[in-house]
Amino acid sequence: MSLETDKLKSEIRNTCLVALTRREFSTKELKEKLRSRFDADGLIDTVINELTAEKLLCDERYTESFVLARVNRGQGRIKIKADIHAKGISAELVNRVIAELKIDWVLLAQRVLKKKGKSEDITDKKQLGKTMRFLQYRGFDFDEINQALRG
Repeated sequence: MSLETDKLKSEIRNTCLVALTRREFSTKELKEKLRSRFDADGLIDTVINELTAEKLLCDERYTESFVLARVNRGQGRIKIKADIHAKGISAELVNRVIAELKIDWVLLAQRVLKKKGKSEDITDKKQLGKTMRFLQYRGFDFDEINQALRG
């Protein structure tokens, strides 16, 4: 490698490290960020591979932190899966991480309802429809919504 190439590679690596100290990134996100700044696809791929080998960049760790952050915000499984898919994470990895975390989605839906003040008995059909749509928007499936409303 030439001196100029080494310097560019070092600059790309430093950019990655600065970004990774702020928060976790998916491989796809970091590549996109670097490609918008540098015009050196080969070097970017090399640096990404090195960071992955050094375990400084890890899609599994990113997925776990992403899922936990979204659960803490009261989002359901469907919304989380859709959002993280856009970040370039495979469905298999997401499903595995969600299964390992053992999240009680019904309890989460109940907490979301309670936080929004919608946990009282819902007898009015119009209010029931609004509440169900609210939980659907949050990413909960029909079974989770029904169980949350019953319990």
